[in-house]
Amino acid sequence: MPLVLLALLLGGAVVEVLVAVRVADLIGVLPVVLLLLGGSLLGARVLSRRAIQAWRRVGAAAQGGGPVGRRVADTGLVVLAGVLLVLPGLVSGALGLLLLLPPVRAVLRPVIGALVLRRFALPVVLGARGAGWAFDRARTGRPGAPADVEGHATERAPHADAPPTILPPRVDGDGAPRSGA
Repeated sequence: MPLVLLALLLGGAVVEVLVAVRVADLIGVLPVVLLLLGGSLLGARVLSRRAIQAWRRVGAAAQGGGPVGRRVADTGLVVLAGVLLVLPGLVSGALGLLLLLPPVRAVLRPVIGALVLRRFALPVVLGARGAGWAFDRARTGRPGAPADVEGHATERAPHADAPPTILPPRVDGDGAPRSGA
């Protein structure tokens, strides 16, 4: 994954330079520099104003008990638009401007929802490793690590009138009971 991200960043930088050179040939260097500066200023404004307003709307919806999924997705896309506008480049600026349009965000919202569901919710809820997968990963740094849980078990008899059997606590290799058991 880090190599893919590095390749995307380098490829994006190359595309930005090529597009900037081509557009500078067509309209001149000064207009391209002004476009880049204007895009950065617009991106800073989007991040400072629109993103803060969007987060406030998410908070108000959460306090009101309403669904916040759509608002969170829109807020994320507005923040991404601001970041793309702040980055120096004509292609990233154009993508940032597109993300500011509500119809474009409406089209992208289900795609982002599916990606988030596939990346975060499904491995935890529906994964073959069970719901403890995320806890194991956070605790040990690797998914599916065995969890050692202290406690004891009670075996139920097959007949309702027979008393249950208490199993002895688990012992370490030297035959001594574990501490806390």
